[in-house]
Amino acid sequence: MNQYAIAAMGSDQPGIVAAVGEALVAVGGNIDDSSMTILGGHFAMLLVVDAEADRDSLRAALEPVAERFDLLLEVRPATRHVYGDQLRDDYVVAAYGPDKPGLVSTLSRVLADADANITDFGSRLGADQTFAMWFNVSLADGTDIDDLAESLRRAGGDLQLDVRVYRAEAEDL
Repeated sequence: MNQYAIAAMGSDQPGIVAAVGEALVAVGGNIDDSSMTILGGHFAMLLVVDAEADRDSLRAALEPVAERFDLLLEVRPATRHVYGDQLRDDYVVAAYGPDKPGLVSTLSRVLADADANITDFGSRLGADQTFAMWFNVSLADGTDIDDLAESLRRAGGDLQLDVRVYRAEAEDL
């Protein structure tokens, strides 16, 4: 069995997910992991797929879908991620405040410097220009969560962000 990472991006329209799924099933593909979102009318999907098919056959099966929906399509061999084998503690970092450049980069830099692996990220800009963001993170063994939370609050405070850090429950992930 081969494993592939597949990315598809384009203007949102009904039927994309169904068409991609059907094309994968037609070549014996099985979706192991996936994420899909719509941002400002733009559709984006990332899949990890197991398939008997080789990369060229998989891409050939998906190409008609990409053409039909005018999608940018990428198919790459996937490898097991190094963080998948480590025991790490999962936390959520949530922050909100007035929108301005540098909010995401500042907090994500604090997380990177602490060897935190960001496993999911999202953000929304409210009508009142309040920016909200959340990171699901896995922390390396030995990370002092109190020190990390304080570093995040200090960095966020410089940008007028209210930052909260809490242990993730299964339904948060």
